[in-house]
Parts: sequence; structure tokens; C-alpha cells
Amino acid sequence: MADPQTPEGSRWNFSQSFLTNFQSSRSDLQTCIQQATQSGTASKQTLDSLNLQLAQLSKNIVDAAGSIPKFDQRNCESQLKEIEQSLERLRKASSPASKFAFKRKAREATQPPSNVSTASATGSVAPKSSLTLSSYTMKLVTPRDLPDPETIAPELRSELSIIDLDSCILNLLNVKQYEISALHVRDVKNSILLLPVLEGSIILHDLTNCVVVVSCHQFRMHSSQNIDVYLSIQSNPIIEHCSGIRFGPYPSAFTLENDQHVPGLAVQDFSHIKSTPSPHWCMLAEGAWKSSEDWQSILTLDAIDLERVLQQALPGV
Repeated sequence: MADPQTPEGSRWNFSQSFLTNFQSSRSDLQTCIQQATQSGTASKQTLDSLNLQLAQLSKNIVDAAGSIPKFDQRNCESQLKEIEQSLERLRKASSPASKFAFKRKAREATQPPSNVSTASATGSVAPKSSLTLSSYTMKLVTPRDLPDPETIAPELRSELSIIDLDSCILNLLNVKQYEISALHVRDVKNSILLLPVLEGSIILHDLTNCVVVVSCHQFRMHSSQNIDVYLSIQSNPIIEHCSGIRFGPYPSAFTLENDQHVPGLAVQDFSHIKSTPSPHWCMLAEGAWKSSEDWQSILTLDAIDLERVLQQALPGV
């Protein structure tokens, strides 16, 4: 056993503690999914809770990268992937997701402002345990869909989880009342994400055919395909298990100070640890950048224009 007083010993102790906690949390989540699956379907509140637990486990793995052995990290990621598949099957059984075909859907007239339950048994509003947007299809999502800041504990207003969006435009450029500094994004496809300026990090998992606009201190993307990223960042972006990722500069239309139009962005691809250029990402050609008019049409669109804008703006359409 390594000497705990040495750096190697400290790393070993952290690794053992992390793996013990991870396996315990993973087992608990797996049991919850199995129980929900046995009942046939799960409520929206249950799915939200399961998604949040999964997002937290994923964040823990990302945060521990470099401090645990690569074999253990791959093993944890593999176990997490199996849970993701189980949860996806449960989600589809509970509320079948439509395929991306730009078929107009009726507006959700009875959908509450937020997909997180806040009412107690007595009808009073209780503080929420997290800030989350989840489970939207073919919708224009704006700050109005976030819960009232007063219903979120102050210490939890800085982290936002965005989970399970399909064919949506999400515009959160102006959410100053929440002081969001970190974002966790998972299971998003065929969508445009206009995200707030972050002093901290953004971690994205399992995105497909999307446009992402964000300014942040740290950017990490995992298991995603066919994504256009318009980015302002002070550090090097990180991608892993990704393909078809194109990076462009943060849009000047959004008047960000210290805008970075750096053509030689140094992206770290953890799936291509070689001296040769990574085949998984490239810089978006200047001629392919969206114009100020393009961004303005996205910012000012009405919900009825949603599918038209998606047809024009998404990478794979």
C-alpha cells in the first residue's frame, strides 16, 4: 500500500474513496431505475430525479479525471453508459420521444414554468433541491421556463442542469438573477443552445446535431457528434469520444467583452493522444459562421418559427 504521506499515497487514498462512493451511488441509482422499470412507467418528477442523479455521477467522474487510474475511470464510464441506456429505455416507455422530423406539435398549454415539482402536500412552495431544465420537445425555452429564484436555495442557484431536449431552441443569454457559474448539459439533440456567460465550467454529455453558444472558463464535451460550438474561452477546450465537432468564435452579435476570434484554438482531444491532427474536430470556416442577421432571427423568433429556424441553422440539416 502506498505511503499516505506521499503524493502517490494521497492519490491512492483519493482513488479508493472515490471508487467506494461512486459504486455506492451507482448501485442506488441502478436500484431506483429497476424499481421504476418494474412499475412499467415513471412519472416526470421521477425521471427528473433520476436524470439529476445520473448527471451528478457523470460530473464526479469528469472531476476525478487524472486523479484515478485510467482503467478505473473507463470502468466507471462503462457502468455509467449502461445506466444511461436503462434510463433511456425507461424514459421512452414512460413518454415516447418523437423522432426528429419537424412535425408540428400542439403547444403544451398545461406545462408548468419548470419541470421540477415545488408544491408540498399542504400546497405551499418548498425550496427546490436543484436548478434544472429538462424533458422538452419542439419548444422555445427561455428564462421564463426557469423556476422563480426565490424557490431555489441560494447556494444552489449557481449550477444549472439541462437534460433531455429534442428539437428545441434554448435562449438563456440573460439569466443574471440566478448568477449561474456552471452548467451540466446531457442528452440534447437537434437543438440550439444559447447559454449564459459563465465564470466557471460547462460539461456536456451525449449531444447530437446541435449548435452551442457559450462563454466560459472551462469547456468539456463527451460522447457527442455533429456539433457547432461558438466559444469564448480562456483555457483549452476538452473533448472526448466525440466526432464532427466544429469550433467557431463567440458571435459578436451578442456583444461579449473580450470576444475571442482566435483561428488556432487549441482543443485537447482525449480520444486522440497523438502528434497528428485530431480527425474529431476542426475550426469552422469563416464563411460558415452565422451572420448577425442569422443570430438576430434566432433571438427574435416566435415559437411558430421554431422548425424553420432549426431547419436552417442545425449542422446536419
